[in-house]
Amino acid sequence: MHPHPLLKSCAAMLTATLTLTLGATVAAAAPTYADSTPATSTDAQVAKDALAAAEAAVSGDVAASADERTDLTLAMRDLFVAKDSLRGADRASAERLLARPTTPPDDPDDPRDIYYGPDADLQTQCSASFCLHWVEEGVHATTPAFAATAFDTIAHVANVYAEAGFKRPLRDAGQEGDTRMDFYLGDIDSVGALGYCRSDADGPVVGSAWYAYCGFDNDYASTPWLSPTAALQITVAHEYFHAVQFAYDAEDDGWLMESTATAMEDVLYTDVNDNAFFLNYGQMGDPDYLGYPLAGPSTSLDTFDLNAYGNWGFWRFLTEKYDDTTAGVPNLVRQVWEALDTTRGTNTRFSLQAIDKVLAARGTSTPEQYVAFADANQHPADSYGEAVAQAYPTAPNTLATLQLTRKKPVAAHRVTLDHLTSATGEVLPFAGSRWLTVAVDLGRSTPVRAVVTVHRTDGSTSTSYVRTTKQGHGVAVVPFSPTKVASVEVTLAHGGTRMTGCGGGSVQACGGTSPDDGLVAQVGYLAVG
Repeated sequence: MHPHPLLKSCAAMLTATLTLTLGATVAAAAPTYADSTPATSTDAQVAKDALAAAEAAVSGDVAASADERTDLTLAMRDLFVAKDSLRGADRASAERLLARPTTPPDDPDDPRDIYYGPDADLQTQCSASFCLHWVEEGVHATTPAFAATAFDTIAHVANVYAEAGFKRPLRDAGQEGDTRMDFYLGDIDSVGALGYCRSDADGPVVGSAWYAYCGFDNDYASTPWLSPTAALQITVAHEYFHAVQFAYDAEDDGWLMESTATAMEDVLYTDVNDNAFFLNYGQMGDPDYLGYPLAGPSTSLDTFDLNAYGNWGFWRFLTEKYDDTTAGVPNLVRQVWEALDTTRGTNTRFSLQAIDKVLAARGTSTPEQYVAFADANQHPADSYGEAVAQAYPTAPNTLATLQLTRKKPVAAHRVTLDHLTSATGEVLPFAGSRWLTVAVDLGRSTPVRAVVTVHRTDGSTSTSYVRTTKQGHGVAVVPFSPTKVASVEVTLAHGGTRMTGCGGGSVQACGGTSPDDGLVAQVGYLAVG
């Protein structure tokens, strides 16, 4: 279908109108990347904060945590990375928190989530690469049958990741009798956790890679929405992947660790789908879900909080588009972690730079794929393979809906975007309208992109990406007849990955901030009959 030639002159007129009425082009420097290591700061105050957060996580008192993170593994990761800066009683508290379930406490009020006790009858089963430990009496008791299921589940997950080409978790320092990785079963759902991985090492093995041990619940009786076996499966898939991550770089960005680990639950156990619940906490979700503010598309993708769990959908999007696999596991996720590998020499790359590298090797870029992801979230049912069956949420529009009329056929949206955020607005047709010209001004040399999606009255969609000049100007023309078109949506997405001030302690990538936050993008609309 070809638009009427008149629309070419309309498009030129609209572009000129935008320049005059909406302001000058927004200028920004071309993206460059900070060559800065994103290692966690280890000064005394940061270490004290990490200790407080870990104590809160173990106690289940989320509100007591300085940053309200709920993840036990990442709270402990921050602690074992920072503990060298602690002294005296604080250092002793850190060591107790990181101690294994078989390590006798030196404090009667030991704060650990699992301690078997001095007279525990420890049961152990080992494979060539790991050992599982449990007890059959006391508060942490596990039945032999559940222990057998746990052993088989760990073995399956370990084998799949290894066959997919991931590093195996690093061997430990010989705890429990040898250097195989150790897993423990105990009653940890009492602190709101289903599983964890952490390290009791005094430092990394090589680079920023650490060995780990992991703990899982002893029965998963407190997960009524899932069977105990299903809860065990997704927890092992998630937590074991943290141990894999530690073998590359245990000190990288929390958002990447959590989002990829949550994505792996779905890869290894696709029929469980517990992680679909978290999508509302990420950029696919509705910020008003459950009646209180959550994240949504206006919170940067690389923010480390509950947003990270919901943003496993970013990896689902990328790996459905780039669907090459090894042993059924997407290669793209492995390639991102390989780009962060610190075991083969100095590597200062952080999460967003790793994504840039992997996407560039596939002939694309982060801005191109991020705008496609943002658009897909506006119509997930025809964008994701499992969206219909799993009821993926639809990201809400964040810009006002515009109703064009014959008398007022021109309107505009203007939005300020931070890095890795997006905004969407829709335009509604009127009786007699036939075509809609969309003109964008994204700013010179910025990483902002625009996409136009036509929502037809029959429920189908069609998407087009707006090509822009070096000045950031672009035009698209789409059908706009109300008999065939329900609405036209325009999504503006800031795919920038440049960060500065790495190590500064922020909850975004590399602990830094984006110098490209606050970019202004504009879009104008002209309907013709």
